Amino acid sequence: MSDTDATYLGFTAIFGFMDPENGHIETVVKRAIDSRSKVSTDARRLLNSAIREYIKVDGYKNTDRAPAHYLQEPVLKAVTKSDKLAGAVLQVWAESHDALCDVVVKHLDNLAMPAKYPDFSGNRFRGTWFSDAWECETNKILERHGEFDKDDVALMLCYVSGKIPGDQKKDDVLAQGLEYLRSLPPNAPQWEQEIPDFVKTIQDVIETKKAQYKQANELDTLIAEVRDVFSSELKFFQKDLASWSAAHLSLDANLSKVLQDTQKVQSLLTEYRPIHKPAPVLVEERERRPRRARLENRLLPLIDRIDQFMSESHTPPIEEEQQSDISTKQQPAQAPDDQRAFSEVDYIALKSEHEKEIESLQGQLHKRQDEIEKLQKETERWRRYYIEEASKETATAGEDEDRVIESVNDAVVLAKERFDDELLFQLNGKSRVEDNPFKHPKAVWDALQWLATTYYGARMGERSLTNPDVSIRKVCKWWYKGHQSDITMNKYEDWYTTKVGNKIYWLHKHIGTGSNKDARYTIRVAFDWDKSEERVVIGFIGQHQQTDAT
Repeated sequence: MSDTDATYLGFTAIFGFMDPENGHIETVVKRAIDSRSKVSTDARRLLNSAIREYIKVDGYKNTDRAPAHYLQEPVLKAVTKSDKLAGAVLQVWAESHDALCDVVVKHLDNLAMPAKYPDFSGNRFRGTWFSDAWECETNKILERHGEFDKDDVALMLCYVSGKIPGDQKKDDVLAQGLEYLRSLPPNAPQWEQEIPDFVKTIQDVIETKKAQYKQANELDTLIAEVRDVFSSELKFFQKDLASWSAAHLSLDANLSKVLQDTQKVQSLLTEYRPIHKPAPVLVEERERRPRRARLENRLLPLIDRIDQFMSESHTPPIEEEQQSDISTKQQPAQAPDDQRAFSEVDYIALKSEHEKEIESLQGQLHKRQDEIEKLQKETERWRRYYIEEASKETATAGEDEDRVIESVNDAVVLAKERFDDELLFQLNGKSRVEDNPFKHPKAVWDALQWLATTYYGARMGERSLTNPDVSIRKVCKWWYKGHQSDITMNKYEDWYTTKVGNKIYWLHKHIGTGSNKDARYTIRVAFDWDKSEERVVIGFIGQHQQTDAT
């Protein structure tokens, strides 16, 4: 988009992309007002001038000299209506975040996107991001710098680039490009070199995309085949390939590499399938164990590596060769092959318990078949334990493994059963649980588990939790906010409080996902910590808590 297009790029537009209920607009305004003495003279003068022009405070002729707590609420209301005031607030806020600004500038430099900053003379941004690209770059910065708040990173990305997320269609961009070419005179110098090079680049892109399209179809066909043919083996490994498809690959995934890895998974599963179950006799079982272990040590990291590329948030996986080295180092140097299917401690314990019995059974196999079967079941139990450890998965113990979470209410009921000592559900009258239409109830259960384990443990001093937002996003891709707008909470008290006995809890903290008005894709869980009871008090579950915007 050119710098002369789209008059909607005024500074007030940026506040339309902020979630009004999480208090970030209020945080930006407060920081800007409080930081005027710490920024450049030009930025301070610009903000003070805008305050004098747009803000009225009783008893103050020069309103920029009024105490900060007098200014916050009127500036908060006016900042969405005046481009001049919004730009001044944005500039002071950005200068007060110099460390974050440096990080974003460096990130864009690595993308060959020099910092342009907004057009302060025209009180507007210079252009737009595609929303998905803006979100992707925000997440990449956050992965490397989890010490920053996600909303601050997203806003700083707009400030440094001089662009805000837009709703422009890709077809519009192509049409603008064609219009630009048509507008060039026939003797324009661009026709000599720049445009032929551009056309060649486009042709190269087309060929690349054709090859990728073919690979994507091949990948989807292969995934479906692996899922169908090896369903029992995948179930044994507790691996679900339902989310695997070319369409779900993260932006930094190498399609060709993922295809090769999936082909390798198919080959290894083909080799593993005949020896998956215990052998009918012990001698043959002893021969199978090391083969199983070697294949499992290759299969599990490979499946995990592909699985990581099938999500939005990707962290570099351990290469298969590295994993093999690690597994080898963890095995006893002189242990026999048939012992390597178990951890050293587990195998020694099992062997000491059954060694004499095994030797006796080998000579009386025809009389003691029942004893052999019992031993095989015990061996299988230990092997399963090893697989679970090797895959590093945390399955819920006991009957919870078989519980199906089909609704938000199911997640809450199970959390009440499992975590009665850690969680206290005291939902206020604005909550919606029993008929909540949220389409991902399993994520609700994961989030409640996070509150009852990771968050609870941190509050009890049992574990470290330096960045709750990064922590919960790894669990269920939700976000965490440790504060809400005091103005909004006081105005809509019924939404932001709950009562246990005679004690009122203010629900400053909340976790959730989604930001639209469709309750199927948006949910919030608001809570507080009761130090005396040593429990997390959950007071609201629903789509949105009330704000002026909602």
